[in-house]
Amino acid sequence: MTKSLSEEIGSWDRKSAVALQSVYERYCADEDFVSTILTYITQEESQRAATWLLKKHLETGNTLAAAECRIVISAVIDQDHWESKLHLLQCLPYLDIHEDDCVGLESFLNASIRSENKFIRAWAYNGFNELALSFPRYRKKVDGMLAHGIESEAASVRARIRNILKNR
Repeated sequence: MTKSLSEEIGSWDRKSAVALQSVYERYCADEDFVSTILTYITQEESQRAATWLLKKHLETGNTLAAAECRIVISAVIDQDHWESKLHLLQCLPYLDIHEDDCVGLESFLNASIRSENKFIRAWAYNGFNELALSFPRYRKKVDGMLAHGIESEAASVRARIRNILKNR
């Protein structure tokens, strides 16, 4: 008997990226792939798998509809595990940010930039850059954050900031 995407997400061992890659390859062409993933991104026990699958889907060149982007952005506050937060931060360059989502996203990014986790901090800077690219009113604030971060952050975070500045 073949498992459904929902069953695969629910039975993931919470360790194997190879297993998630296999799930992605089997289900990515399904018509309900994105809607199924979006169902699971806010559920604590499945959000790591669902956000990984979403990130993979976007990195592979797929896009989301505006309403789906809004669902993803509104889900950032519901992430419990650092890996699912990281995945969604890494998805931001692929998402269209709606004006109505700016306040919630900015709040999430502010919390993320203060995280003890260097990966989260690094990608929070990237998220702020994405916000500034979509909404120029954030540009001055983000420029200041990047300038401060390049001087004060850990080397791994500074590397991400340099990459942001290089690609602006």
